[in-house]
Amino acid sequence: MSAVTTALLVLLSAQTVSPEAGLKAEVNRLVLQLDSNQRSEREAAEEALIKLGPEVLNLLPLITPRTPAEVKERLGRVRKTLETATAESIAQPSHVTLEGEMSLGSALQAMYEQTGNQVTGYQRRGGDVKVAFNKTPYWRALDEVLDQAKLNINEFGGEASAIVLTTRPDGESPRVNAGVYSGVFRLEALRVESRRDLRNPAVNGMRLSVSVAWEPRVMPIALRQQLSEITVLDDRGEELSITGSQGALNASAELGMSAVEFGIPLELASRESKRIGSLKGRFTALVPGRVESFEFANVATARDVEQERAGVVVTFERLRKNVDLYEARMALRFDDAANALESHRGWVYRNEAYLTDKNGRRLDNVGLQATRQGTSEVGIAYLFDLPDGPEGCTFVYKTPALILQLPVEYELKDIELP
Repeated sequence: MSAVTTALLVLLSAQTVSPEAGLKAEVNRLVLQLDSNQRSEREAAEEALIKLGPEVLNLLPLITPRTPAEVKERLGRVRKTLETATAESIAQPSHVTLEGEMSLGSALQAMYEQTGNQVTGYQRRGGDVKVAFNKTPYWRALDEVLDQAKLNINEFGGEASAIVLTTRPDGESPRVNAGVYSGVFRLEALRVESRRDLRNPAVNGMRLSVSVAWEPRVMPIALRQQLSEITVLDDRGEELSITGSQGALNASAELGMSAVEFGIPLELASRESKRIGSLKGRFTALVPGRVESFEFANVATARDVEQERAGVVVTFERLRKNVDLYEARMALRFDDAANALESHRGWVYRNEAYLTDKNGRRLDNVGLQATRQGTSEVGIAYLFDLPDGPEGCTFVYKTPALILQLPVEYELKDIELP
């Protein structure tokens, strides 16, 4: 075989390698280079892996107790950098480009295909809408569609990761211009309640209820509003004090909810004040990043097996018989839980956890219980009904690898006072 023929064969074989296989081979090469004897080569490999972007996250090897210390440290940094970039991109607002007259269902389906935001409750409703969206923020586009269709959102509709629509009551104001948009969030002042105590003026005050909704593709864990980060001015430019300004308002985003409410305590406004001219604030949203899958084979004999990705460590502790069921004990630990495990743990117990048998068949758990709770770690025991025994089974656990603290600034204007 001539040298030219050999060269052509090499070239043709290279062309048949799929982009996915080529990327995997490059990742494997760079991961091996992380263990190089040369520091410059290790640093170059780490930098190159980061430059490849979040699409390589599924190709990176697991960090286990057998991973060399240097590789573990560098792989951890790579994962955390890429996971952070992914979480930050998730937290960016969606935009809609759509024009023409179409059915309500067609409009909402097109918006879903562009943004990933699921909407339900419209399937049996008729009517057309006319839209002209050009990179319009999702919430603005949805508000316009709902105003034309005379629909509203059931914020406690019970659908996971979806907005549920409902009929709008007669006389209710349009949604457009009633709310403000900040990132993936929509805020709206709902009501102002005033209290004047004739016996004890010290307890006089007002309460402003503010709805905070989010794009359904982004399910926050919790929202925290420090009262000290709110400034309120009336229509004359006079400041309205926050009652208990050193405190904080906390709200957990539970499954099936598409919004939460903050009740902001204010001093009673002067009779000369007709409106809140401006309410500026900033709250913090705990937003989960990309969901990672952890798999532990041979659970019948596995003991204290650790796997680590980015800033999360999952430990499969053991499987044991519990009367007629089997109990799989595991632990979840975050390097930086961002307060997500302090008082808002509901999301942890909604993480997927199941077994697969030797034939790959999925076996869902039949219950769970917490075995320990801390600020950065939780322990959970999952119960399984295994009539054929645990031999050959694999435990699968899915969890966000990163919790992002997302600051959200907003301003509400021209709120009528009672």
